[in-house]
Amino acid sequence: MIARVAIFILFTIAFTVTGLSAQPGDVSRISPHPSFKPLDVVRIVMTALQHNDIGGKNRGIAITYNFASPANKRMTGPLSRFISLVSGPVYGEMINHKGASYEKVILKGKNAQVDVIIRTVSGKFKGFRFTLSRQAGNAHEGSWMTDSVVPFNVTAT
Repeated sequence: MIARVAIFILFTIAFTVTGLSAQPGDVSRISPHPSFKPLDVVRIVMTALQHNDIGGKNRGIAITYNFASPANKRMTGPLSRFISLVSGPVYGEMINHKGASYEKVILKGKNAQVDVIIRTVSGKFKGFRFTLSRQAGNAHEGSWMTDSVVPFNVTAT
């Protein structure tokens, strides 16, 4: 656990110093684009959720919804239902989180997986595994979008 916390702090400092993370209020990256890599997409989503109400109530969740794949949206429903889902007990700790580190990026053809460790508002550490796919045959051709997000507990190693 101490090692993960140390890594989290180092990554947070590195991203802040180098400007690699999306900035609060950055509206230039609010929808999918083929130039974004899987890690870019997850960083955009996590930054949007961290600053959820900047620019309007639940704007971060709306940006997150923009990056949900068509298959994901078929399961989660319209934005109003997505807001309830993300604000609920499973994903609610992502809202206004205090920071994120990106620990594992796996790319296999047109599929990707990114593990994220966040520090919650209450100071706990929680993990989320993003599964993404490169879109084909729809309006987001070539863009990476989120198919699912699965929470996992962060334990000492």
